[in-house]
Amino acid sequence: MSREVDVGRLYYGWVMLFSIALMTFASSGSRFSFGVFLVPMSEDLHWGRDQLALAASVNLILAGLLRAVVGFGVDRYGSKAVVITGVFLCGVSLLLTSVARELWQFYLAYGVLLAIGFAFASPVVVTTVVSKWFVKRRSLAMSIGSTGAALGQLVTVPMAMLAVITVGYENAYRVIGLFMLLIVMPVGYFLFFDKPSDKGLEPYGAEAGDAKRRAAAGNLGMTLKEAMRNPDIWKLTVGFFACGFTMSFASTHFIAFAEDMDIEPMAAANALGIVGACSLVGGVTAGYLGDRFSRKNVLACVYLLRGLSFIVMLQANGLAALYLASFILGISWTSTGPLTSAITADKVGLKNLGSIFGTMYTIMPIGTGVGAYLAGAIYESRHSYELSLILSAAIGLIAAVMVFGVREPDRGSSKGKDERQPQPQPVLVPSLAGGEQAR
Repeated sequence: MSREVDVGRLYYGWVMLFSIALMTFASSGSRFSFGVFLVPMSEDLHWGRDQLALAASVNLILAGLLRAVVGFGVDRYGSKAVVITGVFLCGVSLLLTSVARELWQFYLAYGVLLAIGFAFASPVVVTTVVSKWFVKRRSLAMSIGSTGAALGQLVTVPMAMLAVITVGYENAYRVIGLFMLLIVMPVGYFLFFDKPSDKGLEPYGAEAGDAKRRAAAGNLGMTLKEAMRNPDIWKLTVGFFACGFTMSFASTHFIAFAEDMDIEPMAAANALGIVGACSLVGGVTAGYLGDRFSRKNVLACVYLLRGLSFIVMLQANGLAALYLASFILGISWTSTGPLTSAITADKVGLKNLGSIFGTMYTIMPIGTGVGAYLAGAIYESRHSYELSLILSAAIGLIAAVMVFGVREPDRGSSKGKDERQPQPQPVLVPSLAGGEQAR
């Protein structure tokens, strides 16, 4: 009999997902609200969009390079210590960003210190923790844990724009920073737990009497070196680069792009908020579908929608078309990470999942950093974002083809195992459909 409830009450893993969602809410909201600050900071401090975008690129690339280190830290020290440190660094760096008056100060506070905070409070932590807490419904749980990112965009971006308009961009940065320090960090400290045994529980959907097999599953799996020889892992990693590259335009230049079409700032912020609202539906739906159908096919469809959203954006000449593009982009927005992490967990096992997924995830912020700066440079040279939109559309469609070619394991048996790759030994890992399966 599955132990899915805690003495008749709601299983604590679902409660803990709230703390995860709150932390992703705060970090995502601060990250995706950068576009709100782009124009007012450029006008007030006389910095070019390419200079500001370079700071965002430094932030994203450095955060990406640190993800592998974070993965090793999670495997060694646990997720809680890592993520709470990240939230603290994010809050402090945003307060420092609010008082930056020289470009080097902005690069140091926003580009470097905030990057470290983002890396520590990253989806690498979500993947590792959720994989330990949930045997059944893992894709859905990962999607729920990631909904905070969508809510952060939905709520923080319009609120940040309102704050910028009413009290200035400096105070808007301070409000976000204090929210992370005074609310998010304490909630995470008291509600977040690394593994079910810390609360005297077993993983959700675990079969009674299977503790030894679950312990074996947690202690076995591919090494990082073995995972990096697997072509499917590289295909998923290429998808992460495409995800980061395409996200960069929305997070950095979307509002400026809308304002260039003479759309009011609040309307532009609301359009970006629509992306967050739709991503709530898209993320949970993708997680639901990923537990019932081929996850790699669902992920390929997500990337297809991502590419199509930029094709619509290319044709946009007013608010209605921009809202349509936001809707399509939003459906695909938060679905890539949970699906990719679920596929990765099935393919590589749990023992080194933090370091493997952290290494894979490194490429996403690098793609975001490259895309953010490239779009800024293209704008400064052409005074148009058209070429950036074409590149984003093409990269999204390429990712769809790449991910479609992934050989996904059969969740009911070991038939889906990639026989071409060396396996360290048969590994029992929790299946998303329930129970465990051989690798």
